[in-house]
Amino acid sequence: MGGGVWTTLATNVLRSRWFVVVAGIWIQSTYGTAYCFGVYSQSLKLAMDYNQETLNTLAAFKTLGGAVGIVSGLLYDVFPWPWLVLAIGAVQNVFGYFMMWLAITARIARPPLWQMCVFLYVGTNSSTFAATAVVVTCLKIFPSNRGIVIGFLKGFVALGAAIMTQLFYVLYPGDPQSFLLMVSWLPALVSLLFMGVIRPIPPAAAVRVQGDHEEDEGSNFNLLLVISILLGGFLMGVIILQNVVQLGHSTMLVIACLIIFVLVFLPFGVVVRSELASYYKQPTTLQEPLFTDEQRNLNSSSGSQFHSQEQSEFVAADLTEEGKKPDRGEEHTVMEAICSLDFWLLFMVMVCSLGSGTTAMDNMGQIGLSLGYTQVQINTLVALLSIWNCFGRFGGGFISELLLHSKDIPRPFSLALSLAVLCGGHIVMAFAFPGSIYVGSIIVGLCYGAQWSLMLAITSEFFGLNHFGTLFNSLGLASPVGTYILSVRVAGYLYDIEAKKEHGLHTTESWGVLMHVQDSGPLLCHGAHCFRLTFVILAFVCLFGCFISWVLLLRTRYFYHQLHQRLQDILKSFMSSSLYFLTSSLHKASLHFMVPLRAIAFYEWEP
Repeated sequence: MGGGVWTTLATNVLRSRWFVVVAGIWIQSTYGTAYCFGVYSQSLKLAMDYNQETLNTLAAFKTLGGAVGIVSGLLYDVFPWPWLVLAIGAVQNVFGYFMMWLAITARIARPPLWQMCVFLYVGTNSSTFAATAVVVTCLKIFPSNRGIVIGFLKGFVALGAAIMTQLFYVLYPGDPQSFLLMVSWLPALVSLLFMGVIRPIPPAAAVRVQGDHEEDEGSNFNLLLVISILLGGFLMGVIILQNVVQLGHSTMLVIACLIIFVLVFLPFGVVVRSELASYYKQPTTLQEPLFTDEQRNLNSSSGSQFHSQEQSEFVAADLTEEGKKPDRGEEHTVMEAICSLDFWLLFMVMVCSLGSGTTAMDNMGQIGLSLGYTQVQINTLVALLSIWNCFGRFGGGFISELLLHSKDIPRPFSLALSLAVLCGGHIVMAFAFPGSIYVGSIIVGLCYGAQWSLMLAITSEFFGLNHFGTLFNSLGLASPVGTYILSVRVAGYLYDIEAKKEHGLHTTESWGVLMHVQDSGPLLCHGAHCFRLTFVILAFVCLFGCFISWVLLLRTRYFYHQLHQRLQDILKSFMSSSLYFLTSSLHKASLHFMVPLRAIAFYEWEP
């Protein structure tokens, strides 16, 4: 290939819609810091002389910052420039985490608790800006594979916690305080480097039509899935190995290089592969056109119909009569969506699922201690939770997409199924048999991750993509609401009662926000009874959420049947167009091939 060909190929790669997805994966993988609180929490506690309850207050603001993304959603709706949203998020990230690093290293005067809460809130809230810019933009580019796209992008957030931890071991070995320094500059740097790549691509440019040939989205997504599973499995093996043997710095450096290779070069290879395939499929070798003007107009109208249907999210028409309430699947304003029953049913389901899942995950360390597990076993368990969370997000997107496209099974069915399985995980944890914490953590991590992917996909299908950034961040508020009710008011309260019973103290009910630790030390509970009632309550909460999901399923089953029919019609239209292109190409090629054969056949050979 000549220099001009390489230039064209490089330009196509940089402009490719697949490069937007891969750049989004890179950005999202650096914003998993909300799941890394355990890495620096002990250093924060010692440096600032905090007690456990004060540290839990900071953790609550950490959760709140990662869930409240209404500002980023409104900003994207008003100014649909992803680079602006990413830039603001990068500034927040640097300010929040850098100020915390200055505080715990005594480079500034010790700030009061409320300021530390603000710093941590601002730092973790930056992830909502990155998620809004990346997820909303990619969904508009791939509206027909919403579950898959959401599963990838949200899955790499969970996987990013393990990635950032491994990079920290290499960049700042033996210095937990410097973790805050690393997360203050690394996510911001990646966001600023690739914020120009994250951009909305018009439908005509997003899908190249070269002789009515469309890129095979399925094969590219499958390759990205294989890469993500490979990276997740590798990280899982590394985490287990680190908790069994002591690895040297050189070994950790090799591991970090392998992580970067799998995370950066393999996904970028998918982009290059896609563009190479598109380049070589261009029908430019024949001198005469393959189609007549009439045929080309027919194909163009067919392709335009395909892309217009794709751009309208395979739902009813975008425009509704003035004054008419939009139907399910049409574009909703924020107020129209909030005033709908579907929104609040989905919100209640998320309170039950995300609240119970977060409660189990946040208390996993305390659960392990109460059951007599060693600190090494607990560290391994907590680290692996991010891997299961990631796989759950991948699986929730892929499986629900497969059931919807091929089996005509509505996506709320997957929501109800994951809640039923999550209920089983809580029951396993309640029985507390040997090894139950491992089985239960796998179930909780997988189902918790799946809930995020399903919630985002269902939101986009119900209310459209015009205000998707604001709407999915509004539904994200269900996570801190459910966590506060179930973790603070239920799990913490019941644990304190069991601990006081164990120590022979009088139990008093108190609903204050903060409780001072006694001089004799924190109350600790030991045994299966410490969290048994908590997990029984969480199981019933999941059953209630499963019931609400079935109500949502019954309300929307006809809508999803129509959605499935549209997808099938579009697929048949595309296959007919592709078959027409194939037969026409073969016909033209045969004409070019038969001309010299006829000349040879009718040539009068001399004896």
